[in-house]
Amino acid sequence: MKKLFLQLLMLFATTALLAQWVPVPIGASSSAVTSMFAYADTVMAGTDGDGIFKTMDQGTSWTDVSGNIGNTFINDIRGGGGPKVIWAATENGAYFTPDHINYENCAATGLSTNDITYFWFGDGSENAEWAIGTNGGGLYTSPELNGPWNYSGNGLSGAGLIINDLSGYSDDEVEYAALATNNGVYFSWDSLVNWTPKNTGLSGDQLIVKRLACLGTFVMIATHGGFYYTVDFGDSWVPVFPDEKFNTLLVYPAGTGINIFVLGETGYYSPNMSDFYTIDLSGIPGEVISVATTSTHLFIGTEEQKKNVNSGSIYKIPIDQLITGISNPSGYMRSEITMEQNYPNPFRVSTNISYTVLNDGFISIKIFDFLGREVCDLINEYQTKGQFSVRFEPEGLSEGVYYYIMRADGFAPVTRKMIITK
Repeated sequence: MKKLFLQLLMLFATTALLAQWVPVPIGASSSAVTSMFAYADTVMAGTDGDGIFKTMDQGTSWTDVSGNIGNTFINDIRGGGGPKVIWAATENGAYFTPDHINYENCAATGLSTNDITYFWFGDGSENAEWAIGTNGGGLYTSPELNGPWNYSGNGLSGAGLIINDLSGYSDDEVEYAALATNNGVYFSWDSLVNWTPKNTGLSGDQLIVKRLACLGTFVMIATHGGFYYTVDFGDSWVPVFPDEKFNTLLVYPAGTGINIFVLGETGYYSPNMSDFYTIDLSGIPGEVISVATTSTHLFIGTEEQKKNVNSGSIYKIPIDQLITGISNPSGYMRSEITMEQNYPNPFRVSTNISYTVLNDGFISIKIFDFLGREVCDLINEYQTKGQFSVRFEPEGLSEGVYYYIMRADGFAPVTRKMIITK
């Protein structure tokens, strides 16, 4: 899996971003736009029945790049490695093209169904270089792009056989994969061979997990029952926006930070993994099911029901319009707890953590290792409002990266990273 080294800072706040969405017609197509991705400033869009299209001019014109693909009902498309490379998961086959003309059907022997929902990278190991997720048949892997495919779904069952997304993380400290299914999140620590469900606290629509993103031991999920994260591999899921329907999640590095878009019936944006803002989707028919971004625009694909037929469109908005809204947010509300970066950091003998509480209430600060295991319950008590500082001595802990999380009743948690040296 691609290595990512990011400092995680979670302090959630919201404000409305007044959006001026512009419809972006794709020729005569009115099919739902099921999946999108951007390669530099080229946007690819997969549709539910009309194939795959691309735009190189921010949506002004579109070109049909379906070539000789064997099925035009696209469930998912992914890219990488070149401007014309596409992995396409369709209702009848998994296709790969290096030129937007010739599509090879890679769904060779071994699959129980050709209704493909995910076709892209596996974990890069000898036997799982590539992966195929299916609609009801589980997960398959192969060392070759065109198979044959071996079943890699031990531990998956029921709606967990409906695969929506696959991601993972690896570095010198931790290596794992995470699977988004219609029965929650599954984790694997053995190259996608065996899967363990980890959905403590999730139920109902919260188990319909459409997209996920993995950053160290920090895992985010977009579900039909809310947006959540975990730092302990699903032993507990923290609600960020509960009880809202989300269909898609886009997370990508931006400068020294990270951008997040989570969208569905509602939408939120974070430019720094520090603050979240509500995206105004009023006037957009249906719900957002796909998203992509170029250097200048955010694109969303929608789905709506018209006379029992799924249809949809694409809309775009300039990125700088979002940034302008953030620079002077109207009605901005900040969490009433703040926690500073520990000092010194890195440290060997001790460090200090300063924090502010503006309301009386129950406060907890816990420290977790890089695998998400709790190693210290630093603060766990009722405190009156005020400024505080607590000293932490890492007795018995090995050197490495750790996370500390502050929670207060009624507010989103705050997460920061510390480094212990020896």
